[in-house]
Amino acid sequence: MSEDIEVMRLSEHRYAAEVHEASRTTEHQVTFGRETLDDLAPPVPEESDVVVETVRYLLEKEPSTALPHDIDLGELQSRDADFVPELRARLGG
Repeated sequence: MSEDIEVMRLSEHRYAAEVHEASRTTEHQVTFGRETLDDLAPPVPEESDVVVETVRYLLEKEPSTALPHDIDLGELQSRDADFVPELRARLGG
């Protein structure tokens, strides 16, 4: 299924992500610390790209309606060993 992901910066390392799939729209807040960005570098990726690729990664595992509202990349990183290597590959690193 094709999805459209829109992101909006809320504050430092905190973004709103809106996922449009077919006739459904879900809203999520994605947060991360500087250490997560450092784990993806070099070069340091654009934060909005990190959010989009994170949501795409999660959508490959479950539908948008099953994604939590609050997505913490540090927490995701600690429980999913494939997350950082996959994100690096997606971001061209």
